[in-house]
Amino acid sequence: MQSQKCGKPITKVSYIYNFEGMTISKATDRTSIELLLLGTRIFQDNYPERIREIYVINAAAYFSILFSVVKSLAPQLFNKVYILGAEKWREELLDVIDADELPGFLGGNKTDPDGNPLCNSFIIHGTTIPENYYLKKSEKNLTHCPEAKKLTVTRLSKENLTFEVEEGNSLLEWEFETKNKDISFGVYFKENSGNESKLIELLPKRKIDTDYEPETGMLKCEQSGIYVIVFDNSYSWLFEKEIYYKIRIVRPNENQSLESVDLHE
Repeated sequence: MQSQKCGKPITKVSYIYNFEGMTISKATDRTSIELLLLGTRIFQDNYPERIREIYVINAAAYFSILFSVVKSLAPQLFNKVYILGAEKWREELLDVIDADELPGFLGGNKTDPDGNPLCNSFIIHGTTIPENYYLKKSEKNLTHCPEAKKLTVTRLSKENLTFEVEEGNSLLEWEFETKNKDISFGVYFKENSGNESKLIELLPKRKIDTDYEPETGMLKCEQSGIYVIVFDNSYSWLFEKEIYYKIRIVRPNENQSLESVDLHE
């Protein structure tokens, strides 16, 4: 139906997660939970309609208890999750996935050209991640940057950063990170600085987590006027958010030379 409505094929993906060897100590580890929630937010915020189903196989009994707790955090996504447990999951997968498309090690008929049921030619199996790929949450890029500005958004509040763009087709560029936790971020426009001027949403607000790297982006300012960047913490009852940011405007005639004008409130 969506393919017909959009006039192009809409690809949906089925995911299979093998929880064999996942002990309760690993499942309740803080890092494991943070990664689960981060992955959930990425899927729900960016690709909610690309997921057909998620199948969890070899799940221990305790997993159903944990799942019932986290399900309320993202019901739209977790309603597509099916817990198959440690027995008869092969038969259950074959009920929903064609045997010729399901890899041999999962109970299907698909193999590598040499007959290997692990299908190493098109599946990258989990392995130890080399340390050179590690990201450390403690390493913040902007916190110690002399050009970055600091902004504190108290709990149950939001802060607006207002900038005047004098030339249409300029670029509004931003880079920011929070010292901890997430922040809701959005961009708005109004034609003049008067209070009666209506705010027009350009970039809808969404929660952004910068635990592992700063958030960067840009927006082409189609017309001159007042552009408002919003850091919204009104959803947080307990925590204030400390933000470090750099925002600049690049005029049309400066795009090629990469010269820019720094903005100040």
